[in-house]
Amino acid sequence: MPICITAQYEVHPEFSKECKKVIQELVEYVKKNEPGILLYLARQDILNPMRFHHTILFKNEAALAIHQSSSASKRFVEALYPKTLAPLDFGEHHIVAFKSSADDSM
Repeated sequence: MPICITAQYEVHPEFSKECKKVIQELVEYVKKNEPGILLYLARQDILNPMRFHHTILFKNEAALAIHQSSSASKRFVEALYPKTLAPLDFGEHHIVAFKSSADDSM
């Protein structure tokens, strides 16, 4: 069953540019190495550009475990977590309904 994980956090203003670079590096790694991730959407808030939101759709528990144990995730955590204003706010969700113009096979 697909799993959706969300994460929200805010970084110190001086780290906004660095944060975007770290996010882009993680997503590039995911694109090349983690086919079990069906969607990785990283967003920056328009009204508060220090606030970031991630939505990740995993094919299954195995894909989630692979992502959590990857070297890229470790680098992301080490680079980002010390620069946040508070601990990250994570959510785990079951998919109730889904529409995509991409391959909808889950």
